[in-house]
Amino acid sequence: MADPHIQSPMDNWDNITVMIYRTGFIIAAFSVLLLTWFPNEAEIAILIAATCCASSLHIYLKHFRLTFQFATWIGLVCSILGWHELALGGALVTLGGLCFKEYFCFRVPLLNLQPIFVAILWFFWVFEGGILTRVLSIIVGVLLLLLAVQKLRMPLHFDIGDKTKYQI
Repeated sequence: MADPHIQSPMDNWDNITVMIYRTGFIIAAFSVLLLTWFPNEAEIAILIAATCCASSLHIYLKHFRLTFQFATWIGLVCSILGWHELALGGALVTLGGLCFKEYFCFRVPLLNLQPIFVAILWFFWVFEGGILTRVLSIIVGVLLLLLAVQKLRMPLHFDIGDKTKYQI
């Protein structure tokens, strides 16, 4: 978690990657909300959202950063291979994990439970949970939207923190 009191110098790439990361949460919020109405389009958009977030992570600890990136890569490969349920799962692992991380910055109620919510959403999606899938997609989508709004309200440098602490 970045320390908001530390403002490392930011170059254009830092600004761009922070904006891409935040855009990922916006795309994710609306995509998850639309998952049960437009499943094919929403799945692709969720993969795009996870890719935005995973490609532009500013997490100090390398093993967490690589875990989220790897989950997204697996999701993208599964999508190419036509394994759409697994593709969605990989994207949701990334988005749920990042929501858990962001909970410690914003304390959005229930955001710390987002990994559980996305796991249940994925389970209901795979096993055709009907109305339960729709309810979970609304819960997950609203939490993603609340997070996106919180992210947009803060300065860009808050996402970067202290550049000297990053593990390469």
